[in-house]
Amino acid sequence: MSTEIVKDIICPQCGESQKYRLFSSINAKDNPDLKQSVLDETLFDWRCQRCNYFAAMAYPFVYVDNRARYVICAAPGGSGSAVESTEQMQGYVKRRVKNLAELKEKILIFDSGLNDVAVELVKNALCTIIRRSYDNARLHAYFSKVEGEKMDFAIFLPRQPEPVYHSTRIEVYNQSQEVLRTLDYVEPENFITVDARLAKKIIEEYQST
Repeated sequence: MSTEIVKDIICPQCGESQKYRLFSSINAKDNPDLKQSVLDETLFDWRCQRCNYFAAMAYPFVYVDNRARYVICAAPGGSGSAVESTEQMQGYVKRRVKNLAELKEKILIFDSGLNDVAVELVKNALCTIIRRSYDNARLHAYFSKVEGEKMDFAIFLPRQPEPVYHSTRIEVYNQSQEVLRTLDYVEPENFITVDARLAKKIIEEYQST
């Protein structure tokens, strides 16, 4: 089950003291409403009941999906977390993320039955192509969904709040899985960060074989 903590929060604008619920852990099966808050990226939202001041109250927590057998340690802003793999987590996919957007992406990937390492390889290939259209701008890509034979990604560009969407063939994902099989990639037992940096490392290793 999810673990809830209630704390007193003092509004920085009006000074009003109010109760705020935060969660040290979230269980997707037991609390689908909290899972939806993650998918809506509203879990950290807080608004003062007196003056309507709004803030995002980011804090570390653990997200668990026992049905799909994965656990994610979310450490917003890169804050430290001492979560380590336990016997109860044996056989689970274990990930670390640093914000709600990354957590949401992992949930969408795993709920789609995909391998997030292979998805990162797809994102690497897609972003390499897209950068040429945007003068090598710094991009942030997030998996969105699989539809038919296509994978959709939300691409965030500098100084543009709304994403643009690009698709690639599911065949590219299958090729990425083949890269992992060629390298005999094994899922680690401990928590790891699966991101663009890992994808680049895997590609460099594959190219050197």
